[in-house]
Amino acid sequence: MDGLGRREGPLTEYEAAAQSYQDMYGWQVGVYGSGVWLVTGRQVEALDMPEGIGARLLDRIDAPVFESPHDDAVRWVVLVKPHDASPIGTRSRHPDIDHVRSGRAVDLPPSRFGRHLVRWIVEPDLLTLPDFDAVLRALPDK
Repeated sequence: MDGLGRREGPLTEYEAAAQSYQDMYGWQVGVYGSGVWLVTGRQVEALDMPEGIGARLLDRIDAPVFESPHDDAVRWVVLVKPHDASPIGTRSRHPDIDHVRSGRAVDLPPSRFGRHLVRWIVEPDLLTLPDFDAVLRALPDK
């Protein structure tokens, strides 16, 4: 394999997805088995939240959002422009929202973990990501 998602011969579904994210958006991505992951940093960060908050937020903003199911709950992840300030405001209003900052990773669609499939709710497009602060302001109250 040459780089992330590149090798001689046909690509797996996961390698093809990673290569597409890297080519289209310049995201730093990786592949492992049936998983595709995004390393947050200079290009993109994420807000990981309960499904209910994410669904209400989606009525207020345009942003790439994907669903990340787990055994005990479904989380929605909103991709945003990187933000330098502390996520204290996020934690105080919504302690169950995780600001996935530079250097941390999130799984991207079409990752599959057992019976759990990560899938897009709103796919990214070639437009810019929403500002972190704009998404914070749009968060619904608990």
